[in-house]
Amino acid sequence: MPRHTGELAVHGHLRQREGKMLLVVDERLSGHDTFLSTTLRLEQPVHEPELAVQILTFDDVTVLSPLSLALPQERAGEGWSGTLLVPHGARPPAIPDDLAKALAKAGVDTGGWSSAEARHLLTFLGEAGAASVRTERIAMIITTLRGRS
Repeated sequence: MPRHTGELAVHGHLRQREGKMLLVVDERLSGHDTFLSTTLRLEQPVHEPELAVQILTFDDVTVLSPLSLALPQERAGEGWSGTLLVPHGARPPAIPDDLAKALAKAGVDTGGWSSAEARHLLTFLGEAGAASVRTERIAMIITTLRGRS
């Protein structure tokens, strides 16, 4: 079995936090598992062909935390670039059953969703408290998706 199935060009800036240098990614990674350990081929500011990192993706940011190499503290704020060796492909968003059934019944295809759009719509639906609010939000999502075709 291969160690990785894909490569993803990434870049960002170095940030020091609690005595450790972290690689903050300029664009949040969507559709990839977080807390996953993988390899980064770091090209700048230092060349490190196999830097072991842990992917930490939060609501609005992705951070790569080196597992072994300590990057120099004086590099904080500098830009970095490299290639992340992804151990598996991107995960499709998990569409709840009630939404999936309603979308299918309405003939709406989710295949064209961008990662950001899927995250936004699924969060909007997930924040619905009462069943009636959830039903209204499903109807709103269907109306929105129908309106773009």
